[in-house]
Amino acid sequence: MLKYQKKNGNLIHKSALINWKNVEIGKNNIIGPYVVIGNIAQHPRLKSNGKIIIGNNNTFNEYTNIHLPTKIRKKTIIGNNNYFMDSVTIDHDCIIEDDVILSSKVVLGGNVYIMKGSQLGIKASIHQNQIIGSYCMIGMHSFVTKKLNLLPGYIYYGKPAKKKNKNLVGLKRNNITSKILKSEKSRYKKIKLRTK
Repeated sequence: MLKYQKKNGNLIHKSALINWKNVEIGKNNIIGPYVVIGNIAQHPRLKSNGKIIIGNNNTFNEYTNIHLPTKIRKKTIIGNNNYFMDSVTIDHDCIIEDDVILSSKVVLGGNVYIMKGSQLGIKASIHQNQIIGSYCMIGMHSFVTKKLNLLPGYIYYGKPAKKKNKNLVGLKRNNITSKILKSEKSRYKKIKLRTK
């Protein structure tokens, strides 16, 4: 049986490493074996500066790494009800909203913003400073490059990734009406303007 312990309302494996000084974490999170939360920012020129903020009901499977932010945002933020499979890398200054799934070995470059309800397939790689719209599906082994616009509600895949079809399964599963999707597209544009 893997050895977990209760701490601050969360279930944490004994081998996980958490920089408690620089991490604010909610309740009912599961933090698996060899997860590292709060190591120094992976940036060749900027130093770590700020905190990692994690909400509630997230699962971090083994070997997931979440890095401290830099002066870019001063926050690396993870919302609620997210599921991260093994060996996920979340670099400095990333923001992940709610109900996001990152499959095994997904890599997020620094300052990536993932809107709610998105799902990234195995070994998807996301260029730094990218924004992934709500309820997107990114295919396994896809490379999301710098200039691609990832609008809410679509499927993207390939090397480099390209927009393919509407994410009909994901939209139906989440009960997303055309009105909600329109609202999410508007929110995507606002986030994009803020992050330029």
